[in-house]
Amino acid sequence: MLDEEHRFPVLLRTAWFSLNKSFRELLRETGLTPVQFTILRWLSEYKKSSLSQCDLAELTASNQNNIADLVDRLEALELIERERDRHDSRRKVMSLTPRGESIYVRSRTLALELQMKSMSCFPKDQSSRLLDTLIRVNENLRKDK
Repeated sequence: MLDEEHRFPVLLRTAWFSLNKSFRELLRETGLTPVQFTILRWLSEYKKSSLSQCDLAELTASNQNNIADLVDRLEALELIERERDRHDSRRKVMSLTPRGESIYVRSRTLALELQMKSMSCFPKDQSSRLLDTLIRVNENLRKDK
């Protein structure tokens, strides 16, 4: 058995891999991967408020090369489109296409189902507390950057 100071990272990583595997299986019908879903989610939440590849890299805690590849694939699938920013012609911004919006809506339903299933072992107040705790952990780690 692991001692207390080593349990948190191992348990969090194991939970993440289990969640990601389950989500990947659910998303199979949409043709998306979990990370592609995440990109569509951010674009849906921000609508046409000018998210660039750099913004997506920051929001997803990823590097710009990975995001560039993802954006290229999503654009080839006609799920997103790029256009010049009206305020800065050097910058390209992205948005969902109607097809992308449709696939995102279906995928989001699957994501919410998985979240409910994952959290069903907790009473409502405990699931809220867990989410709040994870937010605090994330904020605490971002302070170190």
